[in-house]
Amino acid sequence: MACRNLLPGSIREDTPNPFAMPQPPNHTTPVPGAKPVKGVFSTDAQQFLGQRSLGRITQRLFVYAEEQEDGRMAIWRLSRNFIPTGTRRIIPKERLLAEYLPEPSIYINKVVPVMRRLEDAVETADRHRQRQELFSAEFEYQNVLRLDADHVKATFGLGLTYLERQEKQNADIVFQKIMRIEAAFTVEHKHLFNDFGIKMRKLGMYDEAMQYYSRAYRLCRTDEHLLYNMARTLYEKGRLASSRMMLTHALRLNPAFPQGKAFMAYLESRQRGESVPEPPLEEASGADDGI
Repeated sequence: MACRNLLPGSIREDTPNPFAMPQPPNHTTPVPGAKPVKGVFSTDAQQFLGQRSLGRITQRLFVYAEEQEDGRMAIWRLSRNFIPTGTRRIIPKERLLAEYLPEPSIYINKVVPVMRRLEDAVETADRHRQRQELFSAEFEYQNVLRLDADHVKATFGLGLTYLERQEKQNADIVFQKIMRIEAAFTVEHKHLFNDFGIKMRKLGMYDEAMQYYSRAYRLCRTDEHLLYNMARTLYEKGRLASSRMMLTHALRLNPAFPQGKAFMAYLESRQRGESVPEPPLEEASGADDGI
């Protein structure tokens, strides 16, 4: 290696600097095999009293946090019933560990039991709905929503119950609520999402179904099943050209898509003026990685 002339007191570039500060560990990169962090954390929040801020009080703020795949933390505030609620915020894990204190006893003794009770109640409501015991299902879903107004599964379940009872006005109220819930449009709730959209369309709520699918499309533009369902809705509204355009997009994403191919063959026959029976247009459920 060629030698370099060094000034007195200087340090070679390839020599460790004994005066350098140690670098903090990178908490953002998940450790392979490590369990994701989740639990309850707290911090002190100060509020000023009066318009002139003559005084202030310190209030303990509790949040529920879950580590995401990229190592960052999603946090929700805890309601008085110890239920994660409100808008999700994403913060670095370093910030959570620096600004918040873990509260394992609250997580174990308060949050876990109440979340388990809610899930059990939703499962009971789902069983009622599957057995067409629709008023019992509504009662159970409403009980869950009294505790957690934004519970996604209960909201979808209540909406599906109203759609089963063909109560368009009540179903529309639930639809408007779903459109405001961010978590409703995630892969986790894909099947509920699809069921709700299909039942709205079958009940003739075409405009609502298109708003619904369009919201999902903004989040996921590569799901041919979603595009197929949009094409179905447009077709049933009588907008054949728009339906075909949407279906063409779906088949570009997946040329082997069977429902899409059958539907396109039917639309092309209609365009040629051929008298052909309408095919049994099957419902399309979303792909595993889509909405």
